[in-house]
Amino acid sequence: MYIPKNYLEENWEQVEYLVKKYPLGTVITTAEDGTIIANHIPFFLRQDEETGKKYLIAHMAKANHQLPTLRAYENVLVVFQSQDTYITPNYYPGKQETHKYVPTWDFACAHIYGNSRIVDDADFVRDQITRLTNQQEAGKPDAWKVSDAPEGFLRAMQKAITGLEIEITRTECKYKMEQKMKKPDIEGVIEGLGNDGQEAIKNLAIDANKRYDAKKAI
Repeated sequence: MYIPKNYLEENWEQVEYLVKKYPLGTVITTAEDGTIIANHIPFFLRQDEETGKKYLIAHMAKANHQLPTLRAYENVLVVFQSQDTYITPNYYPGKQETHKYVPTWDFACAHIYGNSRIVDDADFVRDQITRLTNQQEAGKPDAWKVSDAPEGFLRAMQKAITGLEIEITRTECKYKMEQKMKKPDIEGVIEGLGNDGQEAIKNLAIDANKRYDAKKAI
């Protein structure tokens, strides 16, 4: 991934945030004939307390044509991306002075590389479904639980899916949130995003620029 220095995030916490906040990842593999395959799958992030290794855990349909490339693959890429938005030049106060501004696009994303394996095990799949569900239902007043569904129904549904585990070997993380701009322009973008109801991107921009300023101060 192309990451200018201003936008580089090296702390694992920012990768973790994107996976948990935006768990629908794009899984990219290459078939034996060179065909690139991509699918969109929600993941749960797990860390082994003994080894410290980190894993992306998911389930997928047994009929999924990507399955053969994931059985024992050492070159998997999973992409996670935040909400994103167009940035109008009108957000920048400096535009009124020079007009030397153009539109851009703000977003955050993490590229996670790893080794995959298919885990066709009912307990593994049930655990993954339960963990992901609990994560997504957290904070809801009437949180749904996997156990709310009839056991027989769950077992029948699980027959069509299998587990996927990706051991994370490398990550890249980019937060493109105006860090290269002058302070008044950054503040103008943050204000503009807030006025346009883009609260999620606004908060990402605030946090990313705080981290960038702190890094520059070291």
